Amino acid sequence: MIKLAFTGNPNVGKSALINAIAGSKLKVGNWPGVTVEKKEAIFNYKGEEIRLVDLPGVYSLSPYTLEEKITRDFILDEDPDVVINVIDSTNLERNLYLTYLIKELEKPTIIALNFYDEFTKLNYKLNLEEFQELIELKAVPVSALKGTGIEDLLDSIIELAAEKGKIKKYSLPFDDGIMNAVRDIEKKITLDEKFKNILKEFPAEYLAIKLIERDSHLIEKLKNRYDINLSGVFEEEIVKMEEKYDNDSETILAEGRYGAVNGILARTFTTSIKSRLDFTDKVDKILLNKVFGLPLFLLIMAGVMGFVFNGSAPFIDWVDGFINGYIGKYVRVLVEGTPDWLNSLIVDGIIGGVGGVLVFVPVMVFLYFFLAILEESGYMSRVAFLMDKIMRKLGLNGKAFVPMVVGFGCSVPAIYATRTLEDESSRKMTAAMAPFMSCGARLPVYGLFTAAFFGAKAGIIVMSLYVLGIVVAILVGLALKNVKGFKTDNKALLIELPPYRVPSLKVILNSTWMRVSEYLKRATTIIMGILIILWTLTYFPGKGDASVSYIAKFGHAFAPIMRPTGFGDRWETVAAIPPSIAAKEIVVGFMAQVLPLEDAEAEEEEEATTFAEDTIEQIKGLGGAIKDSVVGMLSFDLEGLFVTPDEEEIEEEGRGIVQATANLWPNDNLAPLRAYSFMAFILLVVPCVATLAAIKQEFGWRYLGFVVSIMLIVPYVVSILMFQVGRLFF
Repeated sequence: MIKLAFTGNPNVGKSALINAIAGSKLKVGNWPGVTVEKKEAIFNYKGEEIRLVDLPGVYSLSPYTLEEKITRDFILDEDPDVVINVIDSTNLERNLYLTYLIKELEKPTIIALNFYDEFTKLNYKLNLEEFQELIELKAVPVSALKGTGIEDLLDSIIELAAEKGKIKKYSLPFDDGIMNAVRDIEKKITLDEKFKNILKEFPAEYLAIKLIERDSHLIEKLKNRYDINLSGVFEEEIVKMEEKYDNDSETILAEGRYGAVNGILARTFTTSIKSRLDFTDKVDKILLNKVFGLPLFLLIMAGVMGFVFNGSAPFIDWVDGFINGYIGKYVRVLVEGTPDWLNSLIVDGIIGGVGGVLVFVPVMVFLYFFLAILEESGYMSRVAFLMDKIMRKLGLNGKAFVPMVVGFGCSVPAIYATRTLEDESSRKMTAAMAPFMSCGARLPVYGLFTAAFFGAKAGIIVMSLYVLGIVVAILVGLALKNVKGFKTDNKALLIELPPYRVPSLKVILNSTWMRVSEYLKRATTIIMGILIILWTLTYFPGKGDASVSYIAKFGHAFAPIMRPTGFGDRWETVAAIPPSIAAKEIVVGFMAQVLPLEDAEAEEEEEATTFAEDTIEQIKGLGGAIKDSVVGMLSFDLEGLFVTPDEEEIEEEGRGIVQATANLWPNDNLAPLRAYSFMAFILLVVPCVATLAAIKQEFGWRYLGFVVSIMLIVPYVVSILMFQVGRLFF
């Protein structure tokens, strides 16, 4: 098997190139022990089995970030057969610095000159033969978007892999003064017996360079692995060099590498007056404008959310009907005659549980699709730049705002979106704040209670809940910013603003599919387990009578504790909290089960249909969903994002449920305040199990316990304050 390591700067089209090579074979996971995403693929090419590993995008191999540590350690420790250094050919100067760092590792390396189609359009010229001779590496022009050069690249990889074992010494890009220091330390290392085992793992020349740079990560690794403390060793030689060049050693070596890059490009590369950056600069003058930049961003995000919700809503309805109506119907036939508890477990627990999981998938597909467009086009980097000033007040930078925006759609992708942040503290802080954003799943709850208690004021009430979520998230962030484990270095935002590009549809679809499939694969088992537990608590011991179930007993037991919130004087609202953890929409169905529904008319007998008729109906329904989705997206209806389901829609959940909910607190002047307190609690309480699964996957059980604790305490305190202060004004 040939093992490949793909590395390169961020925004060089590495993902697009890897997708062009590996396609659907690409698997996504996490690097062991950390939350940085890991992509791998195993495929065959001309009889050779090839394992591809996508390393994080980095600018350097100095271990200042988690991504840099992962990349450098993998190349050194895992010893790939070939390193593929992906380069944006339209920005050679910046990209080739990393190339020189990779050369110092003395691993077989090939340069993939990506975006070569754009390079040609810009009338840039590169003397490829002389370039390869000077850089001492094979360079292959490719275009991931056009699919050109892929075979040449793979052929070159196989050819170079066959030569593994033939150690090739690359020349270093330093002048005589620096080289004398490197050779001096290298000689002392090779003659010193204590370095004998270390030199089996690291090239002497590379080790000398890292010691000159005072590389703390490598020094710590050698101390742990070989019990040798190299801190301060060769300090005399290093200080002597620094005095000669009047600079610190790391800067001296960096300048040497950049000098070599500029020298090669001066001899081999020519540009034209035409520049792709002209278009980018013109667009950025509008999108990054101090006055219009933020409003335009909000408008773009509102448009994205409009596309996401208007496009996914018909599919959500179809999936819900397909699982619960179509599949559920025939499963009920199959389990007919079985004990009531088994029938309920399969139909309500398992089938209903699967439907609860899959109903979110259309939202996630649309959300991931449009976010991928924003990412691949280069706009998401601008979002981080725009929001940097605001987020820095929380100790975060602008990148942290993106997951929070995503949270308005769904908290699950919001948690996964924290992977874009630089350090663990920022990820944890953002993951603690994102679930407070009001996701679409909470709207049916708002709809029920606003219809029952607020009538025409429903829209204002719902908007106030969105604002409440944002305010609470900011307050939580301010409270956590100085807590150990959440305290960030408040680093300035260092982010590349790449040129705008037309996204590759193939890359977008692959990205969407990988993210959605991972969600389904990893979250389903956890969700199913919790849903079955909730079913058990609702079904027993009353054999389906929720009013005498274990969950009802829970409601009665905790009602006194919840009484200060205003809604805790009713066991039904208290007991609705645990099911809301499965999915917030369940609250409406739960209320329909446990509240006495008045004036319920006899349910009309369902017209008997055959399996074939039902199947045709589902196919027609899917066609209708596709049509309605397209019409919904083209309608550009943004107002509908904040409109709660009306009374008629809610009544479909159970006849008389609005009136039954209104009767929770009859003849009580504080009833609207109690209802608002309950909605605020549902907004701020522990998110759905899919989100909990995502948090556990990203940060582990301990952090999950911490987030759950916060999201139990915060809603309790907020609801109490809201009710106790609010009652003074009623």
